[in-house]
Amino acid sequence: MRTLDLEDAFRRYLDSHGRALDNLDATTAIDSMSGFYADHRVTDVDLDNDGDMLLFQWGTYGDDQQEFVYDITRQVIAGPGDDDSIRQLSLTLRYPATTTSVGIGNGSRWCPHPEQIETFLSLVAHHPATTHAMTANSILTQVSFDQAG
Repeated sequence: MRTLDLEDAFRRYLDSHGRALDNLDATTAIDSMSGFYADHRVTDVDLDNDGDMLLFQWGTYGDDQQEFVYDITRQVIAGPGDDDSIRQLSLTLRYPATTTSVGIGNGSRWCPHPEQIETFLSLVAHHPATTHAMTANSILTQVSFDQAG
């Protein structure tokens, strides 16, 4: 698949695995994006030079820190050295902020290559953001495909 086909291919992947966007929880969101990443290569990127990576992000955001965001993003770079060629397919779950989520803080972790997916998934599974996301009810789940910026 090519970079520009990423969102459509991911939505088909969800459908083929019987997963509806509105019914994803933290575990199935991570499982869906990481499975898609592990099994479906993008052909117009350089995999061995950080051209296709996963990013796990979490944090409490908003004017009054009213929203906890739990996100798994696939970042692809279609051309070397060109910031316009960086695209991100994000699967984001949003939760009401709580004292617990504020205490977790904000952060991110990268998976630079599919060969490192098991280590990455272990980190995600044991992260406090995942523990929190598994005990809270999301208010919104969305997929977006944008230029990184």
